[in-house]
Amino acid sequence: MKKTATPQKFITISSLSILLSMLTGIMGAPLLRVLRKTYGPIAFWILGIVVTGAAWLLNAQPLALFLGSVWMTLGAYMELEQRGLGWWISGLLSVAVGSVAAGLGIMGAFKRNGINTYAEVQKLVEQFSQKVQEMNPAVKLDPGVLMQQVPSAVVIMLVLALGLGLIFERRVFSWLNLPREKIASQLKLLEYRLPDYFIWVAMTAFLLTMVSFGGKAVAILAVNILNVSIVLYFFQGLAVLEVFLNSMRAGLFMRVLTYIILVGQLLPILAVVGLVDYWVDFRARLRKMKAPTENS
Repeated sequence: MKKTATPQKFITISSLSILLSMLTGIMGAPLLRVLRKTYGPIAFWILGIVVTGAAWLLNAQPLALFLGSVWMTLGAYMELEQRGLGWWISGLLSVAVGSVAAGLGIMGAFKRNGINTYAEVQKLVEQFSQKVQEMNPAVKLDPGVLMQQVPSAVVIMLVLALGLGLIFERRVFSWLNLPREKIASQLKLLEYRLPDYFIWVAMTAFLLTMVSFGGKAVAILAVNILNVSIVLYFFQGLAVLEVFLNSMRAGLFMRVLTYIILVGQLLPILAVVGLVDYWVDFRARLRKMKAPTENS
């Protein structure tokens, strides 16, 4: 069957991406990336403005914030990627754009709903915490801590969306039987590695959460940086895991079981693996182990 981008597929991709984004916030990202690469920037941005604007006008501000910030992040990354910028710079800038969009949206939503002071915002967070605890009594949320970590929560959501978009893009193209244009600067999961200097950023942030230095503002900043660092190193651990499974020639069942256990239940372990990879370089060792086996 010939791979073609038809109007019917555009409707399918648009509908599924919007639905998944509404339900999960980030799972529509791979479809949004395919939409942008297949149908171009005009269709991508117009659809994003229409969907986000409609959610806002229907008084669904939280949904509009999710959709708008994720849309901005993926769109900005694509624009920068196609101009030849490396994945790290493109990722930093696009997540920054998405975060600014989310921040402006939050302020706009507060203003529209008559929330103008810090005390009113704090009261809103307390009400949210109470509702969560009513739904699940086992979950204990401190409203003060929750407010302090909102910035990293926004950034983490956008990083996860971008990561999922890059990882599952190829599979979505294959599933929809669409032609896929490769970009020279495009990141491959197996090659994902944070810049070496970032280890010192993460370690400094961790240290500042353990000791009292610089006051409360520094501690809050350090916690937010550490939260984001854990997610970034999780993806590096995921890359190590993928190379390991490839070296083991793991089948579909083994891959699914491994991902359910490690990604679904033991996510922090992968983050630790990604962190330790800075010193150990697991992938280089796995490839050296694999080479003699193939030659024997």
